[in-house]
Amino acid sequence: MSSARLLSEMFAAEAPRLRRFLERWSPNRAEDLTQESFARLCASDVANIESPRAFLFQTARRLAMNEARHERIARTELVADPDAAGAISAEPSPERLAEIAADSARLHSVLAELPAHKREALLLFKLDGFSHKEIGARLGVSPRTVERYIFDAVTHCHLAFKAKAGEE
Repeated sequence: MSSARLLSEMFAAEAPRLRRFLERWSPNRAEDLTQESFARLCASDVANIESPRAFLFQTARRLAMNEARHERIARTELVADPDAAGAISAEPSPERLAEIAADSARLHSVLAELPAHKREALLLFKLDGFSHKEIGARLGVSPRTVERYIFDAVTHCHLAFKAKAGEE
């Protein structure tokens, strides 16, 4: 009997059994795994295989086990809210980065408009965390004057950004 005829008869007889056998491990892919098992049998030298049926079922079992292992490793689930799944990067979007850069440039411009002593008082207070007393000692003024400098600087920045927002 020729190999092609043996394989054809074997397919007719064993394909339904093999499909049922594979449905235990991979019900959604049983048909595909059946085809793959027969393709591997056809690709091998059937004349040198002692039991083609055993080879077929052993191949199918290994394919099903690999498929199940792959499903466990690469399982993906549909999520209604991608943010909840952590799919969204914590990094700002390119648009947001452009906004941040524009705001930063605007802030530098607004700070440059301030008198040097008020700008320094604001930066020492906001960025360096100095107290009014420490800033006063550095600038040679009273803590009350430092408070007024900071108030004036914040008011200036606020009004400048408010005016910018009104332009848009």
